[in-house]
Amino acid sequence: MSAGVLPEGGVAAALPARPAPPYGPRLNDDTAVDDAPPGDIRVERLAGAALAGRLEELAVLRLAVLGEFPYLYPGSAAYEERYLSGLASLPGGLILAAFDRHRMVAAATGAPLDQELDALRDPFIHAGRDPRSIFYFGEVVVLPSHRGRGVGTALLEIGESHIRGGRFAAVAFGEIVRSTDHPRRPKSYRTPDAAWRRLGYRLEPEIGGALSWCDACDREETAKPLRFWVKSLAASIGA
Repeated sequence: MSAGVLPEGGVAAALPARPAPPYGPRLNDDTAVDDAPPGDIRVERLAGAALAGRLEELAVLRLAVLGEFPYLYPGSAAYEERYLSGLASLPGGLILAAFDRHRMVAAATGAPLDQELDALRDPFIHAGRDPRSIFYFGEVVVLPSHRGRGVGTALLEIGESHIRGGRFAAVAFGEIVRSTDHPRRPKSYRTPDAAWRRLGYRLEPEIGGALSWCDACDREETAKPLRFWVKSLAASIGA
C-alpha cells in the first residue's frame, strides 16, 4: 500500500492515521461564481454529531463521483467513513455538504497542508513553499444531477471564506493527470481548468507529485501523476 490508499478486494493492509484522498476537486461546471449556493441549495459544515448523522450518506455520495473518470476509484463505504472521521478530527479539518431540500448533492473537504501526508506535503516543501501557510482542498464532488449549476464553485468559495483571516496565505489542490487517449476516458470529458482559473487558481508547473491506488477493474495499484493548483488568498481578498 502506498500514499495512504487502502487496497480493496481482501488485501490486508494497515490503515494509516490520516488516509490521503487520491483525487482533486471536481467542479463539473463552467458557470459564473456566485456569492451563495444557487437556487434552494443550502450548505452545512459537518462536524461532531452533524457529521456522524450524515456519514453514510456522505460516503455514498463520494463513492458515486469518485468511481467516475478521471478518478476510477473503487473504494468502499467503510473506508470512506474511516477517512472522513479521521479528517474531521484533524485541527483545521473541513467538511462541507450541499443539500437540495433534504438530499445531499455535493461535498467539499480540506485540511491544512501540514496535516496532510508526505505525498501531498513534500512537493510543496521541495518547491520552497511553507506547508503551514497553505490550506489543501482534497476534493469537491458534485452529483451529475446538479452539475453545471454553480454548486461546486460555490462550495470552493465558501470553503475559502472559512479559512480567510487565519494563518493561511494560499489554498491549493492536486489534479490527477490522465492521458488524453486513456481507454476509459469518456468522449464528452473535459477538464475544468477554465473554471479553476476563473476562481483565481494558477497551475504551478514546478510543483509535481504522485499518488497510488488501484483503479476500478484493475488488480494492481499504479502511480498517478499529480499537478497542483494554487491560489493566493491575499490577492483574492476584496476581489
